[in-house]
Amino acid sequence: MVNNFPAQVLDLFAKKGIETASIQAAAHSDRDLSGALCECYLVATNQYLAILSGIFSVVEKKKKAIFRGPSHVRIRSQFTELSYAQYPLDSLSDFAVEELLSTCRLTAVSTTDGGYIRLACSTNTHKDGLSRFVRHLRDLKSGKPLSDDNEADSDTVCPICGTRYPNPNRRVCPKCMSKSHLIRRLAGFFLKYSRSLIVILLLLIGMSALGVLTPYISSAFFYDEVLSENGSFYGQVLLVLSMIVSIRIFSVLMSMANGVITSRIAAKVTYDLKMTIFNAIHRLSLGFFNGRQTGGLMTQVNSDAQTIHQFFLHGLTHLLVNGVQIVVLLCVMLYVNPLLTLLSLLAIPLYIVMIRFCYRRLHELHAKRFSGNRALSGALSDILSGIRVVKAFSKEKQEINRFNRYSKRLAQSDENLSAFQSIAFPLTNFLLSIGGSLIWAFGGWMVMKGELTYGLLLSFVAYLNMIYAPLQSFAQITNLATDCLNACSRLFEIMDTVPDVVEAEHPLSPETVKGHVSFRNVEFSYIKNHKVIDGISFEIEAGKTIGIVGHTGAGKSTLANLLIRLYDVSDGEILIDGINVKDLSFECLRKNVAIVSQETYLFVGTILENIRYARPDATLDEVLTAARIAGAHDFIMQLPDGYATMVGTGYKDLSGGERQRVSIARAVLRDPRILILDEATSAMDTETERQIHEALERLSVGRTTIMIAHRLSTLRGADKLIVIDDGKMPESGTHTELIAKKGIYHKLYRMQVEALKNIGIEE
Repeated sequence: MVNNFPAQVLDLFAKKGIETASIQAAAHSDRDLSGALCECYLVATNQYLAILSGIFSVVEKKKKAIFRGPSHVRIRSQFTELSYAQYPLDSLSDFAVEELLSTCRLTAVSTTDGGYIRLACSTNTHKDGLSRFVRHLRDLKSGKPLSDDNEADSDTVCPICGTRYPNPNRRVCPKCMSKSHLIRRLAGFFLKYSRSLIVILLLLIGMSALGVLTPYISSAFFYDEVLSENGSFYGQVLLVLSMIVSIRIFSVLMSMANGVITSRIAAKVTYDLKMTIFNAIHRLSLGFFNGRQTGGLMTQVNSDAQTIHQFFLHGLTHLLVNGVQIVVLLCVMLYVNPLLTLLSLLAIPLYIVMIRFCYRRLHELHAKRFSGNRALSGALSDILSGIRVVKAFSKEKQEINRFNRYSKRLAQSDENLSAFQSIAFPLTNFLLSIGGSLIWAFGGWMVMKGELTYGLLLSFVAYLNMIYAPLQSFAQITNLATDCLNACSRLFEIMDTVPDVVEAEHPLSPETVKGHVSFRNVEFSYIKNHKVIDGISFEIEAGKTIGIVGHTGAGKSTLANLLIRLYDVSDGEILIDGINVKDLSFECLRKNVAIVSQETYLFVGTILENIRYARPDATLDEVLTAARIAGAHDFIMQLPDGYATMVGTGYKDLSGGERQRVSIARAVLRDPRILILDEATSAMDTETERQIHEALERLSVGRTTIMIAHRLSTLRGADKLIVIDDGKMPESGTHTELIAKKGIYHKLYRMQVEALKNIGIEE
């Protein structure tokens, strides 16, 4: 690290008695102790810890030209010291990096008076560097050898090439990943079709044998045995023609059978692969999708699987057929004439070197093209999903420019890939042509000397062309293979991702659930060290109703997400009937807990199918009853097709209130023991809201209900209210008790009452 320090900084340290040679550890931050932006340099020797902060400024220095003409202006940077602190290393202990929301600070404890000392501040950009510095300080204090910096990043960075892992939970580097490992994993999808693979192998051997036999009959045998007067089959041209036609018919039939079987296996493997990936996606936690664009994920699953399908359909078959054929041909050529065979192979080593270089370069170019394609798909999905907002704010031009930017990036990647292929492939093919020229030269000379017959030379040239043709196509297969391996790497990345929320090894599934809910010292953070829920505890007796109130962003909806395990608590526990929700099976938990969120979603299908999504075996009468309770039956019957009306993307567009009523009907049909209403009536008019609340009051009898709402008047009938403020629970009680406390709830309630009075409505 100290090697990256500017010379001016090292000179200043030297003037203060810290020689560069004595520095054992170093770090850099971008804040001083007051939090102001500056350059801060930290160094440690065996005796001292020194911290120097300052700023760099640009200084112009004019220099006269030797000859007549304008003077030259030289620009250089100058470091200005702002502060300097030096501590004996023995006077400090307990070094630590304290992480804040967007910054961190280096702290220590004084060994003399036990006081707390702040040494340096920084943004989180330099947090890892400060953490390594702390480890080095501890090693210096203990007299141990300094720990390797690479060990600090072993969890997030590849130790071989230094590339950061795409997925921190899967320590696999895409650059250093073993390609043979990918091939073995992919081959596992083919093992279930082993019988068909054996048939394909036999067909490939037969096709290769016939492919080798054809040039011999049409060249050496035809010239030396049929056209020559001394030949055994002199004049029997029809015999040769019938043999050639028969061989070609058998070759075509074998090729057709091979193509049909290969197509079936490739399609089945692609289907298996897609289903495996899709099942893996369903297994992943909600946090995985929060960091991914839908369009990019769709491209990754569908396009990558199709890439693998194309390789095994076109590339692998060609590779196997020609690979077997090349081995057989080389054996035949060595038997005919070893010298000519060796001459024909002179260019192949150089060709292989070129192919290896092309493979590495194509790997990079294909990865960049896929990245551009995924980014374009993600942007397109984002724009089309938000087209209403785009139209409402007249942002068509901006979105066109945005799409154009991503499209240009993809076009540039395609251009670079095509340009490389246009240069590399003809060059590799030219290398092979050198061997052919040598064969014609030396072979013709041997025919003139009588050491080789003309028929054998033609057969030899035909065999050589049969070797060179597939070798030339191997460059194209390399292109398909690199694309296929890149796709495998990305798909296996999804398969190997470890979900944040996992089911217990031996989950519990109690036959009956009463619905008693307990939150005990629950803590949760979406971002490390930024608690959204901080030490919340409360009880909900079975069959009771609790209301959760608070400002927007206070953490109300997060409590609901934790209860149904969309996320897991960071600390504390959540119990249902005394059982930790982590010990319950997912099926039991989701069966007995239903949530109606403020964010409603309807799948493409009929309204009946969307309501039945909660319980596919529900009867029509049960669906109608749930719709009536949710206040959805009347508006559904007014639609042209009633419950058979198609909704979702591209079909009937329901209003926000109508969608929420269908969503409520879906939850009612589930008949859960615990019902969560997260702003479930926020998009409804007052009359409909009151109707639904009356229905929900009847529905909540004997059912544990958690109601989250901003409109506090709707929660006055709750058995208990809790107030969430900045992740904590400062107040709880009934409506009357909280009003009497004159705290946060009282303030929120008075604000809503005054707002209603201003529009002429009395509570």
